[in-house]
Amino acid sequence: MILNLFLFPSMKMIHSAKIFILFILTSLSLHIQAQDRPPYDLESPKIIYTLPDYLEEVSGLTYFNTNQLAMHNDEKGRMYVFDLKKRTVVQRVRFDGDGDYEGIERVGEYIYIVKSNGNLYRFNVNIEGVVEKIETPFDSKNNVEGLGYNPKTNHLLIALKDDGDTPDVKVAGKAIYGYNLNEKTFDKLPHFSVSHKDMERVLGKDYKFHPSAVAVHPLTEEIYVLSAHKRALMIFGKDGKPKNLTDLKRSLFPQPEGIAFSPEGDLYISNEMEGEGGTLLWFKMKQQNH
Repeated sequence: MILNLFLFPSMKMIHSAKIFILFILTSLSLHIQAQDRPPYDLESPKIIYTLPDYLEEVSGLTYFNTNQLAMHNDEKGRMYVFDLKKRTVVQRVRFDGDGDYEGIERVGEYIYIVKSNGNLYRFNVNIEGVVEKIETPFDSKNNVEGLGYNPKTNHLLIALKDDGDTPDVKVAGKAIYGYNLNEKTFDKLPHFSVSHKDMERVLGKDYKFHPSAVAVHPLTEEIYVLSAHKRALMIFGKDGKPKNLTDLKRSLFPQPEGIAFSPEGDLYISNEMEGEGGTLLWFKMKQQNH
């Protein structure tokens, strides 16, 4: 009878075992998320800025200068420099005609801006009217949504919202590609890619992730990726592995489309707003214990 008990466990034993396994998996998921929680109180911004009406569809965001951020309208080929102390736009630069612009990044004296169809533009902040177009392996099916910069490798990071494939590479899931500024070439393979299975394995739940913005933390080197579709912030390690997922409150983040950091690690997130100027949220970085 003892032998039969072990060979043929009761339904109650099976049910108990399932509950135990689920408890362990959930605990591991919560532990991963807790230990890698972002060093910001994302429910208490230091300041909420209301942007002008013409920045209703503010999309990309980048650190421009001391107390200044550069941004652009989703549909207009113009860059705007917003002064955090003056709380107003202090500079405007027209770089191209109307289009679906989705990401902006300043690297040295150059501004890079990307369209959803994959077109990448570059111009010198000190020279007006001269804009260079950079050929990319992306097109409208990729739906490019984010542009960031990794200073350690001197690469632009280009986040694809939809299809992660290029003519040379097939990708299972979402992908972020790199553009080598030293060689002026795109890396053939993604900087990293994440499948739904990867997300489920780390987070303990099914999660369909659609990147809308990307930025590299200047102090931790972690990669922060926004998802406007899910109103979420995802943190990836330097190795591209997902570390944390934070859901964002609708009241503060109606449509998060832009992300940037100051050199000190303060976080800025911009939101598109329907029928009025967008918003810009400033979060101070918490003191880290070492």
